[in-house]
Amino acid sequence: MTDVMGRVAALSAALDCGAPWLPPEAVKNTRDRMEHVGHRLDLGTERTVVALVGATGSGKSSLFNAIAGMDIAAVGARRPLTKSAMACVWGEFGSQSLLDWLKVPADRRMTRESVLDADDQAALHGLVLLDLPDHDSTEVVHRVEVDRLVRMVDLMIWVVDPQKYADNALHAGYLQKLTSHDGVMLVVLNQVDKLGPDEVETCVTDLRRLLDGDGLGRVGIVPVSATRGDGVEELRALLCEVVQDRFAVLERIESDLDIAAEEIAAGLAASEPGSGQPVSQEKLVQDLAAATGVPALLDVLSAEHRRRGKEKLGWAPASLLSRFLASRRPQAGAAETRLRAETASLKALASPAQRPAVRLAVEAMVADNADPLPTRWAAEVRAIVARAGDPAVSPQDALLPAAGAASAGRARSSSGASAVSQGRGRHTPAYGMPMLTPGAGTSEAPDPDGLARVLDTRLTAVDLTFTVPVWWRVVQAFQQIFCGAAVLGLVWVVAAGLGQAAGLDLPGVLGSLPAALVLALGSVAAGLVLALLSRWWLITGDATRRSELERRLHEAVAEVAAERVVGPVRSVLARHRETRQVLLGERSPSAGPGASPESQPSNAAQQGAGTEPVAALSS
Repeated sequence: MTDVMGRVAALSAALDCGAPWLPPEAVKNTRDRMEHVGHRLDLGTERTVVALVGATGSGKSSLFNAIAGMDIAAVGARRPLTKSAMACVWGEFGSQSLLDWLKVPADRRMTRESVLDADDQAALHGLVLLDLPDHDSTEVVHRVEVDRLVRMVDLMIWVVDPQKYADNALHAGYLQKLTSHDGVMLVVLNQVDKLGPDEVETCVTDLRRLLDGDGLGRVGIVPVSATRGDGVEELRALLCEVVQDRFAVLERIESDLDIAAEEIAAGLAASEPGSGQPVSQEKLVQDLAAATGVPALLDVLSAEHRRRGKEKLGWAPASLLSRFLASRRPQAGAAETRLRAETASLKALASPAQRPAVRLAVEAMVADNADPLPTRWAAEVRAIVARAGDPAVSPQDALLPAAGAASAGRARSSSGASAVSQGRGRHTPAYGMPMLTPGAGTSEAPDPDGLARVLDTRLTAVDLTFTVPVWWRVVQAFQQIFCGAAVLGLVWVVAAGLGQAAGLDLPGVLGSLPAALVLALGSVAAGLVLALLSRWWLITGDATRRSELERRLHEAVAEVAAERVVGPVRSVLARHRETRQVLLGERSPSAGPGASPESQPSNAAQQGAGTEPVAALSS
């Protein structure tokens, strides 16, 4: 029982977590099955509901009477006139609520045991045997009633006759659709009294072939003759074993839950891209940076940095000559000044031509993460990213909330059937989360260029201010010193040369022409060497500055990508992962993340130890 309750809780939690993005038909069917399971568990497992299902003329009613040991159901031409099931109950106590749930009319209920039976019927105590209308009846109400009860009973006994056991209406209409319930099904070949021994064996062999072809290899076959009594006692013994072991109720519930889990799993991927971590994140940042013109901006800033460096760090005489020549071109100088001012304040603003590149970069990353998911989940990834790109939407509001966040520490009862029945007729989220609608958001269509505008704003705020390095000022000072020394040396050379030409004897070192030449030429050489070294330092410094500016700009782009693209994608992947893990039992819906439903002992497994499917009991 605990195992069944755990599976019900897991299915409920999976629906709470991912219902808006699962196939609607699968969600509806699963909720219906869970409601059915809740009702059936409320009614207890002490009684086993067995239904005789068959076509017109198969002898269901005769077999029903033979099992009961008394004439209860009408046999013959009047049989198709009834549209309701007939019930025979062994042990009346507690059966009325079960029959009410099955909607068996009060006037069609029969209690089999009486004081005259002594203990003859004790072995079948707890059996509720139903004789259903013909599943091939021309009356629609008959077929509707059969379909309804087939979904509700614990054990189905399909009664066939030698003439119509291969009828396609039986195999295609019912048996092939019930392969998941082969553990609670049995086929009875009735009317074998009309066949010889070899013919019975031939029919059973052919029927076995048909059932195997239907995918019902576990379903057993019992040949009987309701009129002559052949095989009836064997069938009664089999029903006694089923009723006493009480495995059919839980086996049927397990089959229903298996089908529900398969339908839900069909709306989920086998795994999430990147194990739940969005893939192509680095490529997204690179593509967005390229789309917003970051590389071009870096080239412009780098070129401006080198131009200013050459202007400030060049050889002093050359710099003076350059400024002199520039001063002779006032109009060109003014235009250049304006261009430099615009370049200095340039920011990476995505132009209209670049904005499609932003959309393409986002779509490429979204496709890598959405395409491996089922259609509805993939659509939610795209919808939530589109909403997140709206500058008016807070990044936090664009995220899909984690399903288990609201109740990670809240304990849930998993003992007793009442825990399921409390939610019957409505959907009570296991995590207390509100129901979400896929793609829910603002009624207006998202702006396709909203993300580009967010990037514009964020990149504009990046500090790209250039501060003149200290070493530039030091180099400028030394260049001025070397320039002054060269001028002084040149004056000295001229003075010493004129003195020698005039025959004047200048005192001390002032009259030394070699000393003057050394000062003049040495200062010029020192200035040139320093200019060359400064050029190398400028290239190195430019690379460092470019790397720092690139880091700042890429951080701004990465921050926007994380908030507006990666975060929303991750929230959808996390919701999908949680839905899948809860459904598969990798995460406990009651004990919180990381717990495993298998860690607790299964009472149902202990109660069912030693029991086998119906097929194994009827070789």
